[in-house]
Amino acid sequence: MKWLLSLTYPEVAADLSSRRPVCRAPLRLASTCRCWSTEVRWRWTSCRLLNSNVGPAALPAAPVGAERARLPGRAGAEPPWPSSGTVMAAERERQLCFYRQLPKVELHAHLNGCISSATMKKLMAQKPDLQIQNGMTVIDKGKKRTLEECFQMFQIIYQITTRTEDILLITKDVIKEFADDGVRYLELRSTPREEESTGMTKRMYVETVLEGIKECKEEGLDIDVRLLIAINRRCGPAVAKQTVKLAEEFLLSTDGVVVGLDFSGDPTAGHGKDFLEPLLEAKKAGLKLALHLSEIPNQEEETKILLGLPPDRIGHGTFLNSADSEELVLLVRQNQIPIELCMTSNIKTQTVPSCDKHHFGYWYNIGHPTVLCTDDKGVFATDLSQEYELVAKTFNLTRSQMWDLSYDSINYIFASNLKLSEDGLHSFLDCCSMCILVSG
Repeated sequence: MKWLLSLTYPEVAADLSSRRPVCRAPLRLASTCRCWSTEVRWRWTSCRLLNSNVGPAALPAAPVGAERARLPGRAGAEPPWPSSGTVMAAERERQLCFYRQLPKVELHAHLNGCISSATMKKLMAQKPDLQIQNGMTVIDKGKKRTLEECFQMFQIIYQITTRTEDILLITKDVIKEFADDGVRYLELRSTPREEESTGMTKRMYVETVLEGIKECKEEGLDIDVRLLIAINRRCGPAVAKQTVKLAEEFLLSTDGVVVGLDFSGDPTAGHGKDFLEPLLEAKKAGLKLALHLSEIPNQEEETKILLGLPPDRIGHGTFLNSADSEELVLLVRQNQIPIELCMTSNIKTQTVPSCDKHHFGYWYNIGHPTVLCTDDKGVFATDLSQEYELVAKTFNLTRSQMWDLSYDSINYIFASNLKLSEDGLHSFLDCCSMCILVSG
């Protein structure tokens, strides 16, 4: 399906023979959008950001699996950060503006961990007797917690999200906030919960999350939202089997909204081998698998077992490429399993000592599929635009390279029925304030 779109920006046209912009007249865009069974991909021969407040050329992505030039940056590429030293506030705001306008894909977002301070205030106002303060559920800039302390924070969050009304509120607020941040495709994940005090069952919990997704769609939000139902490993394999059964039912009844299964929770609880049976059952039923693997050190045995499934995506993978994990790296690369990377989360939970030591650099250098994510944007006081900015700054990546990261992430979504309308494509382009020539 082809459309001809006409956008009026500063008078610009493309010299197609040289692929260099020539200031003349409004550019007409020819575009092709194709939908395959498990991916949506926009193919282009030329892509250039023309607004000086947005950024320089965005170049076609390298083929999956191809090794990239060693960090920092590609040879001859323009550095996105001033070479004079400290980035001033105005410059940082300009950078953030670019990343907020960049259309993004978020694939690792835990619903209850994504609750913003603004939404927390709404919830706390409804339950003043709990005496919960905002600082109990968020790790501010410059602060850190242990992984164990972070899981304790979730117990506090659960205390103020006990009713279906609470779940509907947080679902809609989280989706709206992601949409405001330029996220155009979102996969939320959440563990079904039951609350005896309010009568909320696990089924009601999932149905309420789905209702929130539906209402956001009906309200016309420019974001496509899917759901992964999560297994909390702390609850054990018996509960995991029940969760898989519930996920299978919703997979068949939600017209593609429920797309997969998340395996997460305290990585020190239980052993991955005990969950093989329910995970295999989920895979046979057609549920995509996103597994938290190697979040903490010395889990090579468990990781190897779970990689044998294999999963469709890996969450974190913080210690996958440690000194004693060559075999794990080989398995991940052979199966081309995308890795969901959450830099702020890893820094604030102290599983990674500093940004420059983050494993993004390793996987990016070897050209392995990676996608930037937030994990818990509320708890870690971040958003996806800030994650993009942080990665670009840390590894000295150009806007062209960051565009490629965003573009490539389309390949790793779990939705199999995503279709883009002409209006959707127009919004995709317009939200970036760019002129793009796309050809299929």
